[in-house]
Amino acid sequence: MNPDFTAELALAREAFGLPAHGARLLGGGATANRVVALTNAAGQARWVLRCPLRDPRPARLDFLLAFHHFAHAHGLPVAVPLPTVDGRERAVDTDGRPWVLLEYLPGRPLTTVTIPLAWQAGHHLAALHHLPTNHGTPQQGAAEPDSPWDAWLTAPERTWQAAADIAAPHPALLAAYRPYLDLLHQHASPLEELQAAQWGHGDVHGHNLLHEDGQITGLLDLDGAGLRPRTTDVATAVLMLARTGSGDYRLQPDLVRAVLAGYQQPPTAPLTPTEWAALWPAMVLSQLPDPHHLAALRRAGRPLAPALARPLAALQALHRQRAALLLLLTAGSTR
Repeated sequence: MNPDFTAELALAREAFGLPAHGARLLGGGATANRVVALTNAAGQARWVLRCPLRDPRPARLDFLLAFHHFAHAHGLPVAVPLPTVDGRERAVDTDGRPWVLLEYLPGRPLTTVTIPLAWQAGHHLAALHHLPTNHGTPQQGAAEPDSPWDAWLTAPERTWQAAADIAAPHPALLAAYRPYLDLLHQHASPLEELQAAQWGHGDVHGHNLLHEDGQITGLLDLDGAGLRPRTTDVATAVLMLARTGSGDYRLQPDLVRAVLAGYQQPPTAPLTPTEWAALWPAMVLSQLPDPHHLAALRRAGRPLAPALARPLAALQALHRQRAALLLLLTAGSTR
């Protein structure tokens, strides 16, 4: 059955004044948000309409829209938000849900990663981390992400209980995470020493990067943007961009080196010894369940089992590769 986009097309035309003729769904089942690409009369995708069901708090939406403008003004390839016909930053549908409109960025998702594209991805991530935090930035305040980056470090049992309450129909899947939580805390000390001192993305992977003609053309899904240690983003980028393929988390050494080499190009400050030591535990941290994400998926009627099984597969592969990966990271840290 083809999805019905009647409501989205009507909203686009009436609230945003767009000559939208067609639509297609973006993001699939991996997101709780409703994300739709809108096409013009020629069938070309021109705009993206997003309903942030994951975290619709008004203060958070205000921050994210300001952050898009801020990052774009500093040269990052992020989509520019577009106003409604009456100049507002978002529209509200008949069910009270907020919608924002973004320009459509060219390119296709980075599902097949090459060494040059891995290098570029690392370099673009460094540019995001270089955004100034002391002036001209959106104010966070009450607009922090709904999931603190360090929840599994600072409140592990409370976070575990929150995940358990949501994932109650899948007790075996959740229980399989417990050894990896223990593993995180065995090796977390370098990660705990780091400060949340840079603007970070929060979910760096190939489907949130676009490329065209050998160039990175888009950085997508800033929903997790916030202040965090840069190593958390770098670790996720290495894990997700250097893997062998979708669902296959065997990391390719050449791609690991490419992401890290692209990230550390001047004027980026090289990773410190503590940051190098924090990379592996940060990879583990990135794959532990996010209770807010699980809750949003449940609200959206999406299945929870895949959202638990995919990260678990990543953790299992990380554990198997730990010795080899630590040798690779140690070699990088001494260059």
